[in-house]
Amino acid sequence: MSDFVDTPFADLRIPCSHDGRTVLAAIAPLCESMKLDTWAELRRLDTDPDLRDQVKTVPDRRRAAETHTLPIGALTLWLDRLAETHADTQLRHRLAILQLEGFPSLLDHWTMRSEATTQAIDGAAIKRQFRRLQTQMSSLSEALKTCATPIEQEILRAQLSELCQFPIVPRTTASPVLERFWDTVFGRMMNGAELNHARRSDRFLALNFRHLARELAGAPAPIELTPELRSELKKSRHPYFLGVRVVNSRIARKSLRCWVFNLH
Repeated sequence: MSDFVDTPFADLRIPCSHDGRTVLAAIAPLCESMKLDTWAELRRLDTDPDLRDQVKTVPDRRRAAETHTLPIGALTLWLDRLAETHADTQLRHRLAILQLEGFPSLLDHWTMRSEATTQAIDGAAIKRQFRRLQTQMSSLSEALKTCATPIEQEILRAQLSELCQFPIVPRTTASPVLERFWDTVFGRMMNGAELNHARRSDRFLALNFRHLARELAGAPAPIELTPELRSELKKSRHPYFLGVRVVNSRIARKSLRCWVFNLH
């Protein structure tokens, strides 16, 4: 965990830290800028099933105190939900400014800091990825309001949780092993192979490895489901790995253990 650094965020400077994976932003100064009661917001966050586990209490050595933070992915979800909760025009305008201007300035600052210790980072690419993340989180949040089954909610919430941990230094190169796997899987599916066990096959891809091994054994260039490939699949972003779940298979018409991915 790094020390707190005063970071540009739209027209503010807010204390931010880095936990080795993503940037954590202090909640209190953002509440103050929106004229919201910090403790009331922390209580509200504690009742939000998608955000309560994202709040981290981080020691701030400069102030000899502890600071409540959110990872930057969770921060954009929180600001979205504030806009849904409050009808005040001035507050909604403020939230829009923070969303549109705050994150680009924060990402610029932290990518420049990262360049001193890691490989060169394409700041413009990271900002494009973050804009896609904002759109995806908004879509998932909307889907949670309408999805019918508990398992769909569990899958959507698992993906939201992953997106909340947007990495400041994303993987820059795709794994050749992973690329070959997806080329083969989607090629087989385009040729009519039934590989996707998900009921919502327009949104999710659910692969049962025992079934998949049989199908891929007959491919022109067979692929083995090695430990290396399984490790790379856990890092897959397109499609996005959600986790291993028990799925009501539309192919086998029974419950199967599947590796589940989001197609969008």
